[in-house]
Formats: sequence, structure tokens, C-alpha cells
Amino acid sequence: MLKDLWNVAGKVTDLEAEIRFFEACGATHVVRDVVSHPNGRQDAFAMLRLGQERVLLFPRAVYESELPAPLHYGLTHIVFEVDDLEAAVSDYASSGVRPFWGPQEVSAGFGRRRIAFFRSPSGFIFEIEQPLAQ
Repeated sequence: MLKDLWNVAGKVTDLEAEIRFFEACGATHVVRDVVSHPNGRQDAFAMLRLGQERVLLFPRAVYESELPAPLHYGLTHIVFEVDDLEAAVSDYASSGVRPFWGPQEVSAGFGRRRIAFFRSPSGFIFEIEQPLAQ
């Protein structure tokens, strides 16, 4: 059901400083944008390529308010693309796994997406996302 890794993500204290750091390390395709949430909130982020992988950097994660403790800085979660988010969520639920945030629709320069976040018993967070037609 999971397709390829779509990106790794990290929470940062200073978005521009992080972008400069990764550019010095060879990052390419740097895009600065804002993700819009259905509740009207907007959060700044940057997406860049480091090697062949996408790296998403943000000062605040969309799911932070749902966590039992503050989200640390550094790598925070990984993202996998799926063809059908609702089917994946349903499959996980049949095994007792439920998202702690989402499903929810978000949009930004990367397009519209349906996303959901899951947290393992030890705190590992991963996201599944389904691109939506524009």
C-alpha cells in the first residue's frame, strides 16, 4: 500500500539559517512556501533536495498540538505517498492503528494533499499522503 518515500521532515529554529546550511551542503531545488490549513492557519516551510531525497523544513509541524509532549527540533517524521489515503487509514484501523492527526486536506505550492499522521508506541511519527487533483 505504501509507495516510495516522499520526504523526510525536520523542525527548525531558524528556517533561513537552515536553508543556507543545506545549500552549503549541496541542496538544490529550494522552495519556500506556506501551507494553508482548513482552519485558516498558515505555516511557513521550505522544501529542498538533498541528494535524491526531498527534505521538508518547518518551524511548526501541523500536528504539534496533538502530541503529548513538545516536539523536538531536528528530524521529526517521514512521509510515504499512497494511492488511496482513506483505504490506507481503513486498513490500518482494522489492525488497531489510528491516526493521531488527520485525515486532513492541506495545500501549498506542492499542490493539494490529503494527509494523516501516525505515532508508534515509542514515538516514531510517520505520515501518509495522497496527492489530489488540482
